[in-house]
Parts: sequence; structure tokens; C-alpha cells
Amino acid sequence: MTAPNLSQRQNQSQVQVMSQAQIQSLDILAMGGDDLRDAIYAEVQENPALIITKDAAGGNVRVKRGPLETSRLAASSAAGELESDRHQAALEACADTRRSLQDYLLSQLHVRDLTPREMQLGERLIGNLDSRGFHILAPVSLLDKEREAEDARTLEKVMSIIQRLDPPGCCCKDMEESLLVQAEQRPDAPLFALFLLDGHFDFLNPPKIPSIVRKARAFFEARSKLFALEDDASWDGMTIDDAAAGEALAFIRTLDPYPARDYSSDPAGYVAPDVYVEEVLKADAADMKEDFSRGIVVQNGRVWQVRLAGGSIPSVAVNPSYMHYAANYADRDGDAVISGGIRKAKEFISAIESRQDTLLRGCCMIVKKQFEFFESGPGHLAAFRQKDVAAVLGVHETTVSRMAGSKYLQCSWGLFSLKYFFVNAVGSDGADGGGGASRDKVKTAIAQIIREYEAQASAAPARRKKLSDQKISDMLAERGMKVARRTVAKYRAELE
Repeated sequence: MTAPNLSQRQNQSQVQVMSQAQIQSLDILAMGGDDLRDAIYAEVQENPALIITKDAAGGNVRVKRGPLETSRLAASSAAGELESDRHQAALEACADTRRSLQDYLLSQLHVRDLTPREMQLGERLIGNLDSRGFHILAPVSLLDKEREAEDARTLEKVMSIIQRLDPPGCCCKDMEESLLVQAEQRPDAPLFALFLLDGHFDFLNPPKIPSIVRKARAFFEARSKLFALEDDASWDGMTIDDAAAGEALAFIRTLDPYPARDYSSDPAGYVAPDVYVEEVLKADAADMKEDFSRGIVVQNGRVWQVRLAGGSIPSVAVNPSYMHYAANYADRDGDAVISGGIRKAKEFISAIESRQDTLLRGCCMIVKKQFEFFESGPGHLAAFRQKDVAAVLGVHETTVSRMAGSKYLQCSWGLFSLKYFFVNAVGSDGADGGGGASRDKVKTAIAQIIREYEAQASAAPARRKKLSDQKISDMLAERGMKVARRTVAKYRAELE
């Protein structure tokens, strides 16, 4: 038996340990307006050294000046309470017009001529559908083995009935089966489309006509060489050429891959902006200078005002009773508890202020870099990364990621997630690869090239010829956007 090899080594490593205050600050930075409001009220409930001085409705909080006594919940003004009651009454008076998929399918199933066993099985099948209309559990698992009337044949019959209810294509295992069910119910379905959907869905990847025709011909050619395989008369007389493939592809695009999405039972969600961006009138912007701390951005002679939506965020402060006690009775018992509460309250307030400052300056950077978007709207985003903001603000890239998460910006062009403004470069206009164009700009340029080409082709029908992806790539290069042909094909398909 050999002796164990014992050795001693000394390693040196650098580990950054974050304090509880830093962790709390990052958590608050990542919160949206509603989450921050909830966090403030939760902290006020937990720490009596923190009070709310003003609520979202603008009512002042009543603070008792007695020793360590405070009314920590915001009290709305009488006008605010009356308006809140009226708003609540209006909401309760509105009928919920949303209809769930299950209710809609059941209302159709119950008028069918089915046996009680078939009806019960149909109800279980409908209750087993997800928000897309597909099975959650395998349908066979819903059969009651103790009932002889429930067998595979009955299951197929009831599933077939549900699949043909409105919306058609529900009660299927996946998108491919749903598309086939929808196509089989359409009298105008091309034979080639039924062939593609019946076990040959992979022929549509990519959805290019020459590729589809080539794969289909190769399939039947290989099939003809298998002598032991019985002939399938289902596809007799089917034409396989570019025209048939184009007709089949156009038909398949009219089908709905997720037939139940309009009947989702999920409650409607409403997004409130965290940041507002407005352009300042020239008359008012004459003497304004750029100042991110005040939310003022100047670019190309135009001025934008960036402001935070603070209406839903209550104002907080340290409880004056605690401050008075700490200043005059510091030597009494409980001093550590009082001072600890005050310290936590100040750290919480500091974290909120840091969040507001980082969010304001970060959004100013977005407006500064994406000024073409705020001037001209969607389709004019420049390549912009989170690390670019981090470098200017002097923070880590993950801090910018937390700042942009779950927050929305309202401008004249609509409501957008902050992450919408961060896009990677696709093509470059320089030999060193710098100055890349964004995906947004490339897709806009492709759409413009196609429109211009189609306008020219309509004027001269004899010269009408489809514009190739490589030609578009070359034309983009002339505009300073080096984009590969495959990338052009991808974006072109998304635009169709």
C-alpha cells in the first residue's frame, strides 16, 4: 500500500463581497414602477423609522409627533379618495367581455349529438388544452380504463369532433397536426399543400419554392425504387412544379399555427411608462444646455426633455420622531435598535435615489444615441449596446441590464421597452468593422430597395425579374452596410 501524497499549496484570489445595502440597491434598480411601489410599502411596514410623506394621489401623510409614533400608511386627501372610489366603481361596472377557449369550445360541444360518455370525455379533452389549443397531457391518459365505452376508437371520434369546432385545429398535439386538420376542412386546399402537411412538413424548411420542389421530387424518386412498398394512391395526379409549390405555400400561410391564441383566458396586461421623452419647442429650447442630471438632451440642434414617471412612486423620508429620539436620548436603552432603523431607512432612500438617477441618465444616453429614432420613428435605430451606456455612466454592464429590465419609455412614436433601443450591429461601413448598421436599419433598407425595384419593374414589365438576395446584399454594400446574403434572405423572409 503506497503512502498518500500530501502537499500544501497557497492560493491567492480576489473576491468581491457585496454588502446588503449594495444588493438592495441593485434589486431596487431592477424594479419597475409598480414593483417599486410595493417594495416601498413593504419596507415602511417593516421599518418604523421609514415613513411615506406623499402618496401617488398627492395626499400628505399624517405623522404623529409623539415618541416613536407614526402613521406609516399614506392617507389620501378627500378629493383623492372620492376620485379613487369613482374609478373603482367604473371598473366594477365594466363587463368582462373576454371569453376563454374552454368556454367557447364547450358551448359548441354541448349542442352535439353525443352519448353521455362521449360528452364527458370531450369535456376532459377540452380542459386539457393549453393557451395555444394543444394537448397538455397525452389524450390517452384521459381515458377511464374502468369504463368499456371509453376506448381508442371513441377517443379518436371525440377528438375529431373537437378539432372541427371553431376555431378549427384545436385539440391537436402540435402545430403541424393543427395545420393539417385546418387544411383538410378547407375545400380549396391544394393537393400539394395536403401532401406537405401530412408528414412532410420538413420540406418547408426553408420555405423556398425551388427547395420544396427538389425535396418532393427526391422523395417520390426514392419511393419508386422501393419495390416492396405499396403504392399510395393518395397523391396520384399531384403536380410537382414551381407553380404548385407556390400555390401550396401561399395556402399554408393562410392557416393559423396557433388557432386558440385569440381565446386566451389570461387577464389583459397593462403597461405603464417609467420614462417620458418629449421634444422641447424651439422657442423654449433656445437657451437650454445639455444636462443629463436634469434630463435635458441636445442633439442636431434639437432638444429633448427626459423625465421619470414618478406618479406611482410614493415619497419617503426618515421618521422625524426617530431622528428626535436619536438626537436627544442617545444614551437610553434601545439606542442600537433606533440607530439601526434610521440607518436602514437612509440606505433604502439612497437606493431609490440611485435608481432614479441611473434611470434618468441612462435614458438620456438612449435619446442621445438613438436621436434618429426620436426624430423619424421606427426603422431608424442605430447599433447600440448596453456596454456603451455602462462606459459613459461609469457602471458595470449588468447595472445597465438591470436598469433596462421591466421598464418602458413613452415618446411621440409610442410605448417601447428600454431593451428595444439596444441593438447589435449587423453590417459595417468601414474596413475595421466599426460603425455597424443595426438590424432595424438593415431591414428598413432592404424593404426600401425592394419597393424601389418593384416600382421600376411595374413601369417596364418586360424586364420584370425577381431581385436576388445577393443583388440586395451588393446594393446594401453600396450604402455602407456589409450584410451577408444569408442574412439578407433571413430578413427578407421576415418582411414578407
